[in-house]
Amino acid sequence: MAISGIGSYNYQYASSLNQMRWLEYSKNSASAAEEAKKKLESGSSSSSTSSVKSSYSSTESFLRDYQSELTALESAASKLIYGNSKNVFTDFKAASTNEDVASVKGNWRLNGNTDITLNVTSLAQAQKNESAAHYSQEKVEAGADMEFKITGASGMSAEISISSTNKDGSARTYNDMYQDAAKAINANSHLGVRATVSNVEGKVSLVLTAKDTGESKGFTVEGKTGAAAGIENASVAAQDAVYSVTENGYTQEYRSSTNDITLDYGRIDAKLKATGETNVYTGVDEDDVVAAVKDLVDKYNSVTSMLSANAGRGSGAASHLASFQRGMADKKTLAAIGINFDEYGKMHVDEDKLKESLENDYNWTRDMIGGQFGIAQKAATRADSALSDSVQSIVDKDLSNGQGSGSDSDSVTSAVTKGIGSSSFQYFSSFARGGAFNLSNYYAVGMLLNTLA
Repeated sequence: MAISGIGSYNYQYASSLNQMRWLEYSKNSASAAEEAKKKLESGSSSSSTSSVKSSYSSTESFLRDYQSELTALESAASKLIYGNSKNVFTDFKAASTNEDVASVKGNWRLNGNTDITLNVTSLAQAQKNESAAHYSQEKVEAGADMEFKITGASGMSAEISISSTNKDGSARTYNDMYQDAAKAINANSHLGVRATVSNVEGKVSLVLTAKDTGESKGFTVEGKTGAAAGIENASVAAQDAVYSVTENGYTQEYRSSTNDITLDYGRIDAKLKATGETNVYTGVDEDDVVAAVKDLVDKYNSVTSMLSANAGRGSGAASHLASFQRGMADKKTLAAIGINFDEYGKMHVDEDKLKESLENDYNWTRDMIGGQFGIAQKAATRADSALSDSVQSIVDKDLSNGQGSGSDSDSVTSAVTKGIGSSSFQYFSSFARGGAFNLSNYYAVGMLLNTLA
């Protein structure tokens, strides 16, 4: 949001920092040298100059922290303000009451009133064929050559031919034949079939598995299977997932060639894992709300500490400290949602109490935190007010009393006042001399920074 103090049309915060840098620069200018000469002639000590430099460095650091801390608080509050487009109370997530049956994941189109009963009758499966098992180094029987054809779901096929004898006429082992068969089958990627050699307790078998699940992705094995007897039969049949969805009292049955399905008109992605029933719903993650509230409280406490340590710098800083130290709401109301103050005025969050409040009365708790008059809105308003204050008000005591005492203090304060009063005009003049394009940038950058603030 736009801020008229540290972030006005000419971005006072940056301008003020530049004013300080200009003052440092001016010390090295001819006019500054002349002024230094006069001070030396009057017996002024150089220690006052060091004191001024240190004071400005401290003020500059404070102003940086001031803007950083308050901007961080505004950002934390915005995540909890219910009226904002992006907040934790409308960041709905999908959940499954039985993750063993189906896991779910929502996308950006989720709404908060989805309640679905998902009943899984069968899972989608890939066809699997497996030959008889034999000891790995067992010799195959004579004439156990493999001469079979595999036809994939696409209708394309491949002829597999594996001899049962070695070149010297000796019988081959089952493991050797199965390994050669697997290589030959896998070389035909168009089949949509993957071949492996299974080894269980020393016994090997040739295993064929369809690469995709679903009834339409099956395959056939025909011909002389020889040493791979049994490979022509499916040990696991190709199968579609069958499930029903009940929503608003209406039940509809569906089939899918995969176990990855969508629910609620594509708003929820679900992965079927087992047969059974689960409830799929959308809602706000309590942990996200708790984390956002804790972040708000941490940022609020940090701002209060920063202002408390620097209240003496100016009437503005002191005024905003008093504002932040005022209660955010009735203590009993805050306690009901798990927020309490300690003896030092710091806020703390009882996570269990906050979760209990969200579960027992979600709407009321949401309004207390992120409603129009909720604590998030109050924190944002106070932060905005502090950021909108003029820099001169925030650090007026630094500017008037922080440079020392006596005649040296008076002369330096005068120089500071002169610098602050004229610096903006000098910067404006520098931009103006650069031409119309440069001058337009002067205003455009200020407006852009306001938008980002």
